[in-house]
Amino acid sequence: MVDFEDTSIDHLPLNRGVHLLSHNEDGLVALEKPAGALSHPSAEGESRRSLLMSDYDLKKECYRWIDGAGKTRRAWLINRLDSPTSGVILLGLNKGISQTIKKEFATHRVSKIYYALVRGVPKAPAGAWADNLKKDVRQGNRRIKQGQIVPVKARYQTIKSPTGGFPITLMKLMPVTGRTHQLRVQCKKHNLPIVGDRTYGSFSFNKEVAMRTEIRRMMLHSAETIVNYSFEGKVCQFTAKSDLPKDFQNVLDYRPGFKRAELKQTPSPTLARRRFKS
Repeated sequence: MVDFEDTSIDHLPLNRGVHLLSHNEDGLVALEKPAGALSHPSAEGESRRSLLMSDYDLKKECYRWIDGAGKTRRAWLINRLDSPTSGVILLGLNKGISQTIKKEFATHRVSKIYYALVRGVPKAPAGAWADNLKKDVRQGNRRIKQGQIVPVKARYQTIKSPTGGFPITLMKLMPVTGRTHQLRVQCKKHNLPIVGDRTYGSFSFNKEVAMRTEIRRMMLHSAETIVNYSFEGKVCQFTAKSDLPKDFQNVLDYRPGFKRAELKQTPSPTLARRRFKS
């Protein structure tokens, strides 16, 4: 069977809760990943929780499936989000555009905006973090814990801190570098653990928030990705945006003594976009 590649999005086998945000003629696709979904399956049976309902080649970093016409289709994963993180994630429908955009990520030329609900209030309303994180490395089959120090950078801005509710802040986070768990670890290092983070967060506070709001997800959302690139003789810009999930506003709106139904109505996606626009 001959492999087939095109830039059509009609055949994408999106999994439950995954939505198409934008795409272009080069075959670059932005999807909205729900919290809890996997960027890709790593083991048998995990395709039920991944972006696409299809097989995944870990070595080639691409999804592969057979469409209704019997043709082999592929979609290359360009970047990743942790399972508990929601929001914008990119795929390429051909190898060329995928490699081009991956190079932009590798050289830190992609603009990314995240929103996070954190416990506490930053000392300054805006600023930048430059930290050194310890990273595990592998030597063959042996893992050396904290065997490498990597520098990471991110800018931040305070958006809102509620009065009378949880001691939390809605923050806008703009990573300059892109390391695994970078924002989650940096928030912890600066005494601003992300609400709902089961690895780096405040476990007792997470439990309290979940008990009072019935919301148990990690409050980190990839809201916007902008990439400028050159492809096949053209200079292009690709932008993808994802609205802030309602769970964020519901946690911000919580007040002791009020039932969830008594809280003010969550604004529409359009209003939410305006409200949190910097």
